[in-house]
Amino acid sequence: MTSPTGDLPESATGEESRPATSRARLWTLPFAMCALSVLGVGFTFFLLVPTMAGHAVAEFGASETMAGIASSSFFFGAVLARLPAGRAIGRLGSRRVSLGSLIGLVLSCLAYLLPATLATLLVIRVVHGVFFGFAATALVGAAIGLAPPSRRGEASGWSMMGQTLATGLAPFVALSLVNTGAGQRAVFLVTVGFAVLALGAALVAAPRLSGRPPADAPRSRTWVAPPALPIGIVVGLCAIGFSTLLAYLNMFAAERGLVPAASSYFLIYALVIAVSRPGAGVLQDRLNDDVVTLPLLVLVTVGMALTALAGGPAALLIGAAVLGLGYGTLLSVGQAIAVSRLSPTQMGLGVSSYFLVVDAATGLGPVLMGPLVGPLGFQNTFLAAGVLPLVGLLIYVLVARRVARPHLT
Repeated sequence: MTSPTGDLPESATGEESRPATSRARLWTLPFAMCALSVLGVGFTFFLLVPTMAGHAVAEFGASETMAGIASSSFFFGAVLARLPAGRAIGRLGSRRVSLGSLIGLVLSCLAYLLPATLATLLVIRVVHGVFFGFAATALVGAAIGLAPPSRRGEASGWSMMGQTLATGLAPFVALSLVNTGAGQRAVFLVTVGFAVLALGAALVAAPRLSGRPPADAPRSRTWVAPPALPIGIVVGLCAIGFSTLLAYLNMFAAERGLVPAASSYFLIYALVIAVSRPGAGVLQDRLNDDVVTLPLLVLVTVGMALTALAGGPAALLIGAAVLGLGYGTLLSVGQAIAVSRLSPTQMGLGVSSYFLVVDAATGLGPVLMGPLVGPLGFQNTFLAAGVLPLVGLLIYVLVARRVARPHLT
């Protein structure tokens, strides 16, 4: 990974304050283009999340189960890609992996416009997910690698901002297109447009991204980076709760007569993250990981509880704001912790290992917590899921914060 190198303080506990940061320049053109490319990649995912199941039913007469598979099969591809992505970056360089996966992303998005059957749609979804996983891993790792070592926490927040905005804005755009009569084809065309945007931005950044390492350079023989896994498990426990809420929020809102407010839930969630992530990254760089991580884990539980107990629109949206501050910010904070436990050449592997756990937990959330909905109801299921971040807090204190930082020269 092409990046400035410098000494990072060793921390076994995360309690030590970091040295005062020199405000080295973060916002270079390559960094900005990587962040913009991440935004385009994120939109190709979140534009299709709220519409794919309905498209499968309307176009192919799919059952509810098959419609759900059509929507979630993307996630299978994305998780599948995380495992080899970090190793591929270490062997081929971030430039080759970024551009290659983005070309594949454009082609897979174009494939949605071709005549299809339900079976071919499932294949396209998985392939799209694979290229998404490779591209997101390579671009975020490249962006952090371009940042000064003293500002990597801040860089982590900004590099993921595009996906944050996509979380709230892309579903709004997609549903607006469908509901105003433009139809699913218009959604597919917009998805292609964002894939092309991602590729174009990456091409601008490409000269500063790392190429293939020298033949005698050390190569990782592992598929995962163990130092990144403990924080991945901590955030993954929170992801189980978040994805459970994501899967059942509309049904919960319908049960309580809060559907109009629910339509704005993730927009509020995304707007709060847009404000909180950069600030959290600055605190993380200037102070230490604990100062931000411990409160955020508590806020995830509070956001889940506020959502579960909401009796009116205002209360529901306050829950969205608190969850955005907690879980939405924790995602980038955890990523910064993961890569800080690895050398610069292992950043891609660190990002892929971290998101391998988080993505898998996100996909498993509704599967693990869904069976509780019948006997407990939506409210109590959300409350039960909200306990998991507290388990994550315990794991963070006992294990994750004790993973040592590498000595860099």
